[in-house]
Amino acid sequence: REDLNIHCKSKDDDLGPHVLHINQYFRITFQPNFFFGTLFFCSFQWGNGPLFHFDVYDQNTDYYKCDADCKWYVHKNGPCRNELQDNSSYVHKCYPWKQ
Repeated sequence: REDLNIHCKSKDDDLGPHVLHINQYFRITFQPNFFFGTLFFCSFQWGNGPLFHFDVYDQNTDYYKCDADCKWYVHKNGPCRNELQDNSSYVHKCYPWKQ
């Protein structure tokens, strides 16, 4: 299996490039900005393969979906996470990569 190259940033913070081996994780910790919103986006690349992009946290859409703890599981076909529903239960959702 190939290593995963990841690079995450927001408007204000560049978290730099990281290399994840199988079963490793990368954690982003922050406080949402309630006046201007918070957006973190990352690029993902396995080995020398194609570069994929995804918004890992958009305050406008994610604030109530992850209960302040958004855990993404990244796969070659797209990122997945458990999202909080209106009835306080979780559902597993996967998303396509951004073009």
